Amino acid sequence: MTAYEYFGAFFEELANRGVRHVVCSPGSRSAPLVLSAHAEPRLRCWVQLDERAGGFFALGLAKAERRCVALICTSGSAAANYLPAVTEAFYDGVALVVLTADRPPELRDRGAGQTIDQIGLYGAHVRWSADLPVPGEVDADHARFAAHRAVGAALGPPGGPIHLNAPLREPLEPPDGQLVGGASGRESPGSPPPPAADAGEVAQLAELVRNRERGVLAVGPSDLSGADAGAVKQLAALAGWPLLADAASGLRTGDVEGATIVAAGQHLARTGSFWKAHRPDVLVRSGHPSAARALREGLATWGAEIWLVDPLDRWEEPTTVPAGRWRSPLGALARGVLAALGSDRSATGWVDSWRLAESTAQQTITATLQGGPLLEAGLARLLGETLQPDTVLYASNSMPVRDLDAFLAPHGRGPRVVAHRGTNGIDGVVSAAAGMAAAAGDPVVLLAGDLALLHDLGGLLGAARAGIDLTIVVPNNGGGGIFSFLPVAEAIPEPVFEKFFGTPHGADLSGVVTGVGAAHHRAGDAETMAEALGICRRSGGIHVIEVPVDAEANVAQHRLVERSVRDAVTRSIRPA
Repeated sequence: MTAYEYFGAFFEELANRGVRHVVCSPGSRSAPLVLSAHAEPRLRCWVQLDERAGGFFALGLAKAERRCVALICTSGSAAANYLPAVTEAFYDGVALVVLTADRPPELRDRGAGQTIDQIGLYGAHVRWSADLPVPGEVDADHARFAAHRAVGAALGPPGGPIHLNAPLREPLEPPDGQLVGGASGRESPGSPPPPAADAGEVAQLAELVRNRERGVLAVGPSDLSGADAGAVKQLAALAGWPLLADAASGLRTGDVEGATIVAAGQHLARTGSFWKAHRPDVLVRSGHPSAARALREGLATWGAEIWLVDPLDRWEEPTTVPAGRWRSPLGALARGVLAALGSDRSATGWVDSWRLAESTAQQTITATLQGGPLLEAGLARLLGETLQPDTVLYASNSMPVRDLDAFLAPHGRGPRVVAHRGTNGIDGVVSAAAGMAAAAGDPVVLLAGDLALLHDLGGLLGAARAGIDLTIVVPNNGGGGIFSFLPVAEAIPEPVFEKFFGTPHGADLSGVVTGVGAAHHRAGDAETMAEALGICRRSGGIHVIEVPVDAEANVAQHRLVERSVRDAVTRSIRPA
């Protein structure tokens, strides 16, 4: 059979299994894959000029829809450019089917152009990989089986990327110029439902809720769905435990469901008297570890009995040894415990004390930032208060994700916050946010540092070419501002620090972004920021809102907020 018959069946089966998006990059060897995907009417094919941006664009699509997305590239170094996105997807549990075109076996390892060793290219960073046979050596059933297995492995559990290497012989163009659809009209069953919680794990958590009054539930970046977030909040209310909720957990917005939502966890962890007095007997932790070092270390110093919710099978507990580990998803666990216990517990002084500390912290943050310049702390807080509830607020790594966690207050009608926390790098954040915007159907605002924006200008160009609506808010501190918060800033001479860590770029962001088709705005205070956000939402397209930030003043403002909260909480502390 021809390559077009084989991959016609393959992409038909991908569509049968629920795949709706394919991200392609230009190339010759991949023509049979790209054109076969294009011929399947249920698939939407996106074109990204470079594979690095394309990989992250696909990741954003998959995160937005919580379903599998396919990627196609040509052979050689093109495939290697997917690696950053593949690693991010692996550590964040995002389902991708990565298809890399390749030379046939007789042309490998003998100097043929655009040929590298692509078998097992992504190493341990995929859930499954295979070197497909040359299409003429198998029939259409093999193609359907490969597609079926690929989607199943990508969706998991646990989910993640898979890699199929596709050797292709010439001719690469379609026979007679005709594109061939699937060779069979069979419909396969859809994707399996999400896994239910293990009964034994539900029983263990229910026992803890029943018998441990001094408990804490800590949820790191996890982007819980609305239904899962509601169940987790109800569980916290039932248990009478404070809920330490990361900004990107999905728990800081919407109805609190009677829970005590604690957004100031890292500030409380810096308040030694409060933290010591509020050591719990048991800590249940879920999601990626917090980006806030103070909170990570604070949870470890408690020495409490820790139970880890770990559906991705990542053992994400870098600070201590957990007493136990549950593989069930947090939302399913919460629903299982609610069904098992079925009645509310009365509030206790334990949770009341946490509620008072959270209220004190939030009031102090607001008072400290009022009247000051619009720097990174105030910008993070302003976005939470200003953006509408149908908006996705995508957080870049480095300072943005930390600022949102430290300063984004719980808000019943705030935006959904999504973070890029698989490998914790700034790689591809513009492309990922653009992918989310392409699929979400709701406005997407990306909060990204200036270096993160410059690092992914290809993603900005790709978003503009695709006609996507995306707003990017950039606090421009002229380089690597995060390093100003680290001990290295005081440990070495300033010129050396600036060269290797501050890394001033000197770029005119206005000229850079308009050159690739984005509109540029500048905002220096809360009023002009709100005006710019309104313009972006109404007009559509790609917009970059630049907020000039003085790095030294920014560090000073962060330190002032930390001291003010610590002092205020210390004054208000009462025994738990």
